[in-house]
Amino acid sequence: MIDTYTQAKKVLYTFKTVIVGPPSAGKTCLFNRFCFNSFNFDTSLTIGVNFHSMELRIRLKDEPNNLKETYNVQSIFDFGGQERFKALIPKFLGGANGVLFVFDLTNGHSFKQLDFWYDQVLKHANGLTIPKLLVGSKCDLISSTPMEALVPEESILKFIQEKDMNGFFKTSALQNQNVLMVFKELNNLMLKHQNSQYVVC
Repeated sequence: MIDTYTQAKKVLYTFKTVIVGPPSAGKTCLFNRFCFNSFNFDTSLTIGVNFHSMELRIRLKDEPNNLKETYNVQSIFDFGGQERFKALIPKFLGGANGVLFVFDLTNGHSFKQLDFWYDQVLKHANGLTIPKLLVGSKCDLISSTPMEALVPEESILKFIQEKDMNGFFKTSALQNQNVLMVFKELNNLMLKHQNSQYVVC
């Protein structure tokens, strides 16, 4: 059956978004919540790479009421992060238009591993120029986590400044907190990077 509605959509941009970070940081939960509006308590590690494409409606900045069927397509890649898959990193990161660096707010070790991922993005994804957002996951667990286990705010601020991040969000895939906002913000940054006059609706 031909989907005439899909055929009628006007796609102006296609972007590759990559989600990086250490194993068990919450990358796949973020991916699943945004792509499928689902949350799975199964904490098994991602094998290799997850991939899904999403359409986001966009409009001209100066025409807030113009809601024509105009879209950008975002292809989202979620990398497992385990040691045995690191040979895939160059192809995984190559051609990326935007990056989400994900760490677990309740696990200091996960945050320390972001330095490795930042270096990989610089090496394989033109990381100095493309939009980059820092994402702290599992914010719903902060109140029940001992203070000494939490990632210090000053460490987060230092990373943002030193690595020239374009923003920082605390998220909860379980509670669906700030998930959509993260992806909309990254898409708007990618549109801006293309000198586009469009923004996400």
